[in-house]
Amino acid sequence: MNGAVILIAILFLFLLSIPFIISFNPKLSLIFSSVIYLLLSVFLLFSLLYGFAKFPLLLPFSAQLSKLFGLRSSTSDHITYLTTIPYLKFSYLFDNLSLFFGFLIAFLGFISSLYSFNYLYEEHYKNKSLFVILFNGFIISMLFVVFSANGLSFLIFWEIMSILSFFLVLFEYEKEESKKAANLYIIMTHIGTFFIFLLFLYMFMKTGSFSFEAWKHLGISGGLSVAGMTIIFILTLLGFGMKAGIFPLHVWLPKAHLEAPSSVSALMSGIMIKTAIYMMIRFYFEFMKSYGWGFGFTILLIGALTLIYGVLNAGIQDNIKRLLAYSSMENIGIMLMALGLAMIFYSQGMYLLCAFAMMALLFHIMNHALFKGLLFLGSGAIASQTHTKDMNKLGGLVKKMPAASFIFLIGVLSAATLPPFNGFVSEWMIYQSLLMASSVNIEIIKVFTPIFASVMALAGGLAALAFVKAYGISFLGRARSQGANSAKEPPFLMLVSMGILAFLCFLLGIFSFIGLMPINKVVKEITNISIYKNIAISYGSIVTLPKYSLGIISPVGLLAAGIIFMAAVYLFIKIFGNMKIRIFETFACGLENKDVYNISDSQISKNVCNAGNSNNHEGNNDNTNNDNINAYTKINNAQYSSTGFSQPLRRIFEKMYNVKENLINEEYKRKYFFPVKNYIFKAGDLFECFYNSFASKFLEKISKLRAYIQGGVVQTYIAYIVGTLIILLIWVSWFYHAG
Repeated sequence: MNGAVILIAILFLFLLSIPFIISFNPKLSLIFSSVIYLLLSVFLLFSLLYGFAKFPLLLPFSAQLSKLFGLRSSTSDHITYLTTIPYLKFSYLFDNLSLFFGFLIAFLGFISSLYSFNYLYEEHYKNKSLFVILFNGFIISMLFVVFSANGLSFLIFWEIMSILSFFLVLFEYEKEESKKAANLYIIMTHIGTFFIFLLFLYMFMKTGSFSFEAWKHLGISGGLSVAGMTIIFILTLLGFGMKAGIFPLHVWLPKAHLEAPSSVSALMSGIMIKTAIYMMIRFYFEFMKSYGWGFGFTILLIGALTLIYGVLNAGIQDNIKRLLAYSSMENIGIMLMALGLAMIFYSQGMYLLCAFAMMALLFHIMNHALFKGLLFLGSGAIASQTHTKDMNKLGGLVKKMPAASFIFLIGVLSAATLPPFNGFVSEWMIYQSLLMASSVNIEIIKVFTPIFASVMALAGGLAALAFVKAYGISFLGRARSQGANSAKEPPFLMLVSMGILAFLCFLLGIFSFIGLMPINKVVKEITNISIYKNIAISYGSIVTLPKYSLGIISPVGLLAAGIIFMAAVYLFIKIFGNMKIRIFETFACGLENKDVYNISDSQISKNVCNAGNSNNHEGNNDNTNNDNINAYTKINNAQYSSTGFSQPLRRIFEKMYNVKENLINEEYKRKYFFPVKNYIFKAGDLFECFYNSFASKFLEKISKLRAYIQGGVVQTYIAYIVGTLIILLIWVSWFYHAG
């Protein structure tokens, strides 16, 4: 019965937070909710590691609360709330898989709540109390999604999660871009929900129940034909793939992540899109027990396409949050590749390799939640201090925001999969799984394994390129705008929340076994194999499966080697070098000589801060301040820009992009006898144009059909009503007889 305590804790703690929210004290309610999520995450992690049996003191409390709420328990980890509506049972399952995802949701909720305490006021959002209500509701709905064990109740919470996240994307409703992003998101997510509804309806037709337990028995009994499994596979892929942002169903993802508040973006990217992966694991490993290797290969192929398309688009973005959104798409591709490999191994009876691939998948889900959550929170810190997300207007932040820049660097190194950080470890495990796929005795798998490995290696290099740009252009060099020049360190709690994630990124990179221990519980539940016993872990080293000895990667060893190498280089230069050290201002591509303008650094800083946004005053030579600002702009805008950095990538892969470039000559403006030229660059999504074209044609057809249906004849409308009534009566009659 202790499993009920988790659900009751969620209900009670959320209900207790309502008075604080209604009191219109958002700061107090955010602190309170952060404490709730911290306690809940600790409880869920402890339950995952040691089970509910370790909470004997909660038994009386659990029993009384279960009676109060009308809960029934069939097992120690399964509870149900019965309703008067047929087939609608609010069933909740607390197995290891749901506990793992619940822990990630609660922990990231804790971090985001702590961050929002200062962030809401730094960004000067209106309706802060409304934000807190939507924000907490969003986190709670995600928890209920992963704990639901009934199809109908799952759809209810899935819809609540989607609607609340829609309102959070729309939170800055005054902005036209926020409205467009929110509308696109709600349309795409409901298309996915439609396929999920068809999927659940098909499962009901096969089992006569919406219970996940009944669906699991269907898979165990082998009651699904090849055609039935194919239908389930396709509907699962389309329905949940839409939420995950897989290729080519991803067009909502960059826009929604860009427009949502950064603490919400961290949740959406860090965990919400992975609720789709959670349900894919449920269907492909619990509800479908026996299937051919083709299903896994399809997932592997789609994952590779998602991976390469996401990282290519991430590399050319100038908006830092849009870059991170495409990076999330890339990581979803990596997760799908791991899932596809696990399915291939499972279909061939290679359960040890399946367990290894599943462990790599779950570890990357955890790691991505940490480093991508950190990066989105970091982008929010940048935007709150500089008032821009455009990397072409940033620069020099490493001196203005030293603590935030160091923390953000850890997230960048993790996302770029560089040792000794956590992103490297999980991606290396997935890469090993891919190499071990060559042992599968299927020719097409053997042929495509090196191709997929090459794609993953290429994506790793491109990801490093994208994040070198993200950090280098944003934090190094000199400020390219007044906002960047006047930036300061973000408030304390924003730094603390980011720092916790940065510390975990480093900790799980060095001592990865800390993260693998709870994941082993989940893998054992899915595959019946304790993979933790089959891999050697000592001092942070991860050794591949002994039978498939591909090499040893030790994050601790790599860190030690790196420190020793850097120390040796430094000592060599110090002892044998004969160079004079000169401390000077940051080099800005040869234009740092301010004697030409007869101004100093302090004058530039002072004048820029006093000038507002008016940094372009050509021809106004009487204003000394304007001359100084022009000097400042000339000096710093000569640096390498984000657009210039990604130009080679755009040229090489130009067919993959929807890039619009235009060079406009302003003949009426001349400088040094030549007309002023403006370069206009815009990077769009290739598939967004396709969907827009399709949608416009579809809506045109619909409008014509609507005009035909709404002919203005009363008799026709009566016929519609009668026909609808007959169809509904037939449906209800069939539904009750089927039950």
